[in-house]
Amino acid sequence: MASSTKTKYLVLGANGFVGGYLTEQFATLPNVEVRAFDRYSSAPRFTLSDSITVIKGDIFNDQELKRAIKEADYVIHSFSATTPFISDNDPYVDVRDNLLRSIQVFETCVAENIKKVGFISSGGAVYGTLAEKKVVDEEDAPAPVSPYGINKLAIEHYMKYFKRKYGMEYVVYRLSNPYGPRQVTKQSQGAIPLFLEKIMNGQEITIYGDGTMSRDYIYMEDAARMIVKSFEQGRQTLYNIGCGEQTSLNEILDELRDLFRKNIRVKYVEAPKTFLQRTDISIERYSEEFGEPSLTPMGTGLAALIQKWRSENQ
Repeated sequence: MASSTKTKYLVLGANGFVGGYLTEQFATLPNVEVRAFDRYSSAPRFTLSDSITVIKGDIFNDQELKRAIKEADYVIHSFSATTPFISDNDPYVDVRDNLLRSIQVFETCVAENIKKVGFISSGGAVYGTLAEKKVVDEEDAPAPVSPYGINKLAIEHYMKYFKRKYGMEYVVYRLSNPYGPRQVTKQSQGAIPLFLEKIMNGQEITIYGDGTMSRDYIYMEDAARMIVKSFEQGRQTLYNIGCGEQTSLNEILDELRDLFRKNIRVKYVEAPKTFLQRTDISIERYSEEFGEPSLTPMGTGLAALIQKWRSENQ
C-alpha cells in the first residue's frame, strides 16, 4: 500500500474510451495521483495533467499488473478485451481474456489491501430482455441474452464473492450507451460513431429494423463525472449510469442531418432476432443519493463529437 499522502487511483484500461475520461475526472479531485495503466500502442487519448502518471504496462503481464496495483489505494477496472460484436462471435475469448483476468485482478487487489475496487459493467447488456419490457433499476434481476452481457454479470458476481470471502469493498457501474469524442469508429463500438464514419465517408448507413430501436445514450464526460462523484462516498455497491431517457436511431439521424445540413443515405433491413428493441434503465438510485446529474443534450454532444472527428481527420 502506498504511503504517500496523496490518494492513488489506478485506472486499468486508462487509454480506452471509458478509461480515458475516468482518468481525467479522477484527476480533478484534490490531492490525488491517478495512475493511468494501459499498453499505450498510441499516444495517451486523455489530457495529461500534473495529477496523472502514465504507466505503460500489459494487464496480461502478472508482474506489471501486480506492481501497478501494489502502489494504489483504489482500483478502477475499466479494461475490456472485447466488444459485444467480438463476444458474440467468439465467447471463449471473452471468458479467457475478461472473466479470468478480472478474477486475477481481484485476487491481487485483496492481497494488496486495496480500499475499494470499481468495475465498469454494462447496463443494456446485463439487463437484457428485461430492459425491453420496463424501466429497470438495480433491484431487478438481470436477464442477459448475449455472451458480452453474461460475462459482465459473471464478473459482478465474482466481486460479490470476493466481498463475502475476503471483505473486498467494491462498486459496480452499469453504464448505458456512452458516446463522445475519442470513441473508436472502426470496432463496432456503438451506432453513433458508426453513423458518423459513414456520413464523413459519404457512405450509406444501414439500419437494422425500422429505426425506432432505442437506447439510453449518455455523453461519456457526464458519465465519468457521475462515477467519480459516487465512487468513494456511495452507499451502494451497484449504480446504473445513464441519462434516464430513450433516443431512437431515427432521432439520432435527424440530429445528424441538422448538424451536417445534408441528406443522409439510409437503408433499412430486417433486424436480427437477438437485437433488443430498447434498453431502458433507471438512474433514480444515483439521483436520490447524489442529486440530478448535469447532462449534455444529444445535439450538443454530437456537435462536440463531430468537431473532434473533423480536427483529427483534416
